[in-house]
Amino acid sequence: MNTPHPGWVDVTPGGVSKSSALERVRITEKVSATRTIAVGDGGNDIDMLTWAAHGVAMGHAPSEVQEAADHVTGTLAEDGVVPVLALAATR
Repeated sequence: MNTPHPGWVDVTPGGVSKSSALERVRITEKVSATRTIAVGDGGNDIDMLTWAAHGVAMGHAPSEVQEAADHVTGTLAEDGVVPVLALAATR
């Protein structure tokens, strides 16, 4: 189990994940799979990062999360998600 903190536990029904939920939203909203972006910083985000056409790990994320992503941005303190959203808005 990938947990961001020893006291943290994610509990979901079998077959349900962030990526499965996002896939349902993507289909409902008729978004092309090639236009998906996901940003995460914890072990529970790895599946989502690999699901997205462009997975972005936050700079403070553990190495296994960064390795699963296509790109690493700045940390929370650096507002690292801002340039990701700005770039996404131009596409």
